[in-house]
Amino acid sequence: MHEGGLSAMSGIVLIAGAAVISGLICRYARPIGERLAILDEPDGSRKIHPEPTPLIGGLAIGLPTLLALAYAAVATVFLPLYLTIAVAGLGCLLLGLLDDRAHIRPTYRLVLSLILALAVLEVVPALSVTFLRFTFIDEVQFLGGFSLLFTAVCIVGLQNAVNMADGKNGVVMGLCLFWTLEMLLFAPGHLRAVLLVLAAALVVALAFNLRGRLFLGDSGSYSLSFIIALLAVYIYDVGFAALPADLVALWFLIPVVDCLRVMATRAARGHSPFDSDRTHLHHILYQRMPWRRGLVVYLALAGAPGLLASLAPATTPLWAIAALCCYGVIVTLPRRKQQPVGGSLP
Repeated sequence: MHEGGLSAMSGIVLIAGAAVISGLICRYARPIGERLAILDEPDGSRKIHPEPTPLIGGLAIGLPTLLALAYAAVATVFLPLYLTIAVAGLGCLLLGLLDDRAHIRPTYRLVLSLILALAVLEVVPALSVTFLRFTFIDEVQFLGGFSLLFTAVCIVGLQNAVNMADGKNGVVMGLCLFWTLEMLLFAPGHLRAVLLVLAAALVVALAFNLRGRLFLGDSGSYSLSFIIALLAVYIYDVGFAALPADLVALWFLIPVVDCLRVMATRAARGHSPFDSDRTHLHHILYQRMPWRRGLVVYLALAGAPGLLASLAPATTPLWAIAALCCYGVIVTLPRRKQQPVGGSLP
């Protein structure tokens, strides 16, 4: 590592340690879930997994990531950045654990998340998006006084979109792996070890999640989305010359668009935008094909365009149009069949 970051040996130790910690948490997910009272019970309607499943994925990914952030805070010259992200991630992890246990009202969670986002941006102003540079516009668009609110809304919006996308095994963890790889392509040297720690924890937890051994839980969706949003903003702020704003938007495009579609549909029907139903993209795919194929289609649609565009940023608008067209076709085609009960891969 360089730029005042971690040494190569420290990075290797952190990555290996993250894999071990994540593996141990996953291995003992059942007793941990029972001890914390965060088992997801099937209800036969919306929750159709075959047996109570521990909501431990957030701990398995979040704990090693937070430890890596805390270590980077004291071992590098970027203490305010890493410490702030670590504290914010811990706050979201605890909020998610509380929600997994007691089911907080969505409006309360959104307000708390927005307050946390605004606090983070006040502490580290460098995490605010102050301008937007697009591949298809020559002039840079400055946000001025709207910078703080714009960034906070983006962070909380992504958090809500990721939480809504977390309904089938592999979706959110797979998306987070794509986002981590994409950020690694543009991240400054001092940040790469933390991103690799996140990737290692994701790979381990994903292996258990695909076997139905654990779910991500709100602790995972809240903390992962918040941390990734902050890291993406920071990487954009320091690497804007190579990383256009529309490419960052493409990374998160499909989950955000799906979230907005579902919320708008619910509101049009006279329901709360935060009501639960089975109209998300992952539900639509599950009703049409075995989930093993559905997961591949979901990740190919939501993750692959951003990764491919990251290799050639000038192609970003074309990949965005292609992704939206494919998404539109999938959600408008009539649904054909209902898959058998079970949340894990067949």
